[in-house]
Amino acid sequence: MRAIHTWTLLIVLAGLLLLGISCTKEESSQVSYDEIAAATDYTQVVSKAVEIVRSPLRDRVVGSGTIQAREEAVVKALGSGVIKTIDFTLGMKLEKGQVLLTLDDTIASLSLSQLTKQYENSLKELQANQKLYDRGAISLVQLEGAKANYDGIKAQLQKASDSLGYTKVFTPLAGSVAERNPQLVVGDFLQTGQQIARIVNLDHLRITLAVGQSQLFLVHEGAKAFITIKTPTETIEAEGVVSAISAASNTQTGSWAVLIDFDNPRPELIRAGLSANVTILNEKAPLYNLVPNSAMVYRDNSTFIYLVDGTNAKKIEVQVVDQYGDNTAVESVDPSLDLVGRRVLVSGLTRILDGDPVVTQY
Repeated sequence: MRAIHTWTLLIVLAGLLLLGISCTKEESSQVSYDEIAAATDYTQVVSKAVEIVRSPLRDRVVGSGTIQAREEAVVKALGSGVIKTIDFTLGMKLEKGQVLLTLDDTIASLSLSQLTKQYENSLKELQANQKLYDRGAISLVQLEGAKANYDGIKAQLQKASDSLGYTKVFTPLAGSVAERNPQLVVGDFLQTGQQIARIVNLDHLRITLAVGQSQLFLVHEGAKAFITIKTPTETIEAEGVVSAISAASNTQTGSWAVLIDFDNPRPELIRAGLSANVTILNEKAPLYNLVPNSAMVYRDNSTFIYLVDGTNAKKIEVQVVDQYGDNTAVESVDPSLDLVGRRVLVSGLTRILDGDPVVTQY
């Protein structure tokens, strides 16, 4: 009898324990559900907002080009002859007037010597004939013949003197050797007009940009320009200026040439032919109210933006003044409304209506 009573008591206690566990689970489940429901408000739209600023829209022109030397010269032979010495190498730095190449001057020197003697004799002959003519001993025709002979020999002497001078080739400017004719060999015959070298001055550089019609109106002579040259290990920057703008467009490309001059910040590293990025500043650009293109809404034949008004979205009709790059210049249709400093919504706009509650992110 006592055993039956004990078992009955154990069964009752087990039942109460199971009932308590069940109630605890239901209560816990109910709390979790309530928390999720409270934390999720699907009546609000989450949108990103940015501040409207008053700033220039087209304040720069960006392009790229190839660096060239502002001063360069292609040196060609003015005379002919056998190459005696070659006094330069590729990449060599040169001073203005430095000798590049020497030709054998044997024939030129001999010709000059002979013509010098002939010139001296013709001069003496002319002077003598002038005295005879003054005394009436010879006719005017004889005197003019002596003058013609003198003038002819004088011209030949000048030519011979030039030919002797052409046996040495000089660089017309200070710089470095960018190209050397590989066919130049000591002992070979050099022809008149044959190219010898190309010399470039790397201290002063230039970049030519090709700009279109819309960019042309943003550039003016004297404008500041910033040049960026990227190497495998570093980025080199320099400041330059717009030195010239072509008066007419290129007949083939339809673009205008803009020249940017700058001093070489690293002459030992930067050479002609490298590519560079250029940014030309337009300091005369007007100021506008700028909003991102993503803030613009075109709906129901009107253009508008949504401003953040407290915790709600406020629809504002605007006029587009200009659009460039990622930004749009706008003015409020309501002239009394100042947009500067207000926050404008830039995302989730397809789900937003005027007055809707919004949660903004920066």
